Amino acid sequence: MEHEIEAVARALYSAEDDAQVWDREPEIVRDEFRTLARAALELLAQHRRQERYDRQAVAFPYAA
Repeated sequence: MEHEIEAVARALYSAEDDAQVWDREPEIVRDEFRTLARAALELLAQHRRQERYDRQAVAFPYAA
């Protein structure tokens, strides 16, 4: 999971208009982006769980 957090953090950082070089940023800045990445990944997981629930709620057998 740490690899995914780091990858998302770097991607979010790179999306910034004034992004410099990730490895040159202070640890406090990188930690902020890691926190954002954790939140983004958790929201994605929640969304996927909701999608699975929604599909199950709609799929039901019809009585003949």
